[in-house]
Amino acid sequence: MNAFLAELGKQLVTRWTAALVLPGALFAAAVVLARVLGQSHALDVAALPAWLDRLTGTPAGARGAALLVAGAAFLLGAAAAGLAAQAVGMVVGWTWSLTGSTPLLGRLADRRRRRWERADAEVAEAERAFLADTTDPARRARVRRAIDRRAAICLVEPARPTWTGDRLHAADVRVWRTYGIDLAPVWPRLWLVLPEETRGELTAVQDRCATAARLVGWGALYAVLGAFWWPALVVGAAILLAARHRCRRSVAVYAELVEAAVDLYGRELAVRLGLSCPGRLTGEVGEQISGLVRKDGTVPRARRPVSAPPAGA
Repeated sequence: MNAFLAELGKQLVTRWTAALVLPGALFAAAVVLARVLGQSHALDVAALPAWLDRLTGTPAGARGAALLVAGAAFLLGAAAAGLAAQAVGMVVGWTWSLTGSTPLLGRLADRRRRRWERADAEVAEAERAFLADTTDPARRARVRRAIDRRAAICLVEPARPTWTGDRLHAADVRVWRTYGIDLAPVWPRLWLVLPEETRGELTAVQDRCATAARLVGWGALYAVLGAFWWPALVVGAAILLAARHRCRRSVAVYAELVEAAVDLYGRELAVRLGLSCPGRLTGEVGEQISGLVRKDGTVPRARRPVSAPPAGA
């Protein structure tokens, strides 16, 4: 047990260092550059040696103390920056569960819904043209492109103000429509019957989602620093673009894995709950699962889910 705890502590320190301290050190270095160079001499790296000379240009007896204080301040600043980026990442993750419950969020959700409806109309038009002549490969390709454009907005009719929120919500809706399973209350029970390897895959993707959200925090910090040193604004913009891509990709993979877990292990959950499921998981059995775990009886299939899959197990 002591060996296990020692190894666990070592891994936690390693992960904390890699996730927060090292990027924080880079940001702290950028803060130093912003302080020394400023906007007017943003790329004048020749000014750095002179600044270092002034920093260490103290009496010999006090030089070591000055360097020690500067080093401690640098490490504390790096840690503080890491915690700030993590806090922003948590806020970003929280926004993935927002609904259109406020006027601003409602307008954003309505805008996404209108885009999806236009794309859905294009799909319907392309399908009508294809049905008029099913031998035309160009019309078949047009249908495929129209479906891809609609899916790029959302796999189902949008109901959230953000793409990531809608991608999580789509997993909930698709599972409900296929199996009658209310994913939010069912997920903790399903998690307990998943094999260790599957849970490991889901946990790894959850970590990637958290890392992508934290990357938004780093981008925001660099963007704010750009007010004092313009190269930081360029770095921040690049980080934010990369974070947007990583957030979407990670959330999409997570949502796909959640659906796959229901597809592959939903029947096992039904059996574990004592329900009869001799063949594949059906909507009737899924309704029984939902009613049983919600402890409020059978949930009608006509009822549409409003909650997204949980961000963690």
